Amino acid sequence: MFTPSDPRFDEILELAEHAIGEGLLDRQRPRWRVLVRELLGSINEGAPSAAERRQELRAPLELEVDILEPDDMASLATSSVGSGGLCLRIAEVIPSGTPVLLSIKLAQRRQPLMIHAQVAWSKPGQLGAAFTDVFQGDRELLEGLAVTALLSGSPSSASAAGS
Repeated sequence: MFTPSDPRFDEILELAEHAIGEGLLDRQRPRWRVLVRELLGSINEGAPSAAERRQELRAPLELEVDILEPDDMASLATSSVGSGGLCLRIAEVIPSGTPVLLSIKLAQRRQPLMIHAQVAWSKPGQLGAAFTDVFQGDRELLEGLAVTALLSGSPSSASAAGS
């Protein structure tokens, strides 16, 4: 994990602010990708086993999410989110492989993000969904929120992460 004494700490937080705000510029994207990979690598180094190592950055973050398809469900809250997917608290068990359309409400956007995903796993109380179709700017926004939440050291809400 990057620490405040690491020169990459301030750099990645500054780029995260751009990703969350007006979006990353094309010239910033290569450095953003490098820093996110290095941050993920530093997190994975502490994982007890290879099976627990993530391919995408993920962080504890509370967001309001609606599952619009296959069935319109009540608003749900996330427990973690990243550029590749999210984990939802949900009473129902939805079969793995089920395609879902998610509406993710963020303080940074007037309109919710509409993201296609697929149920990766589901059990009573939780569901993991992997994004299958997400715009680059939306992916970077979610990644920026995850970076901010990870480096702030505590779970946060989307509005807190964007301030």
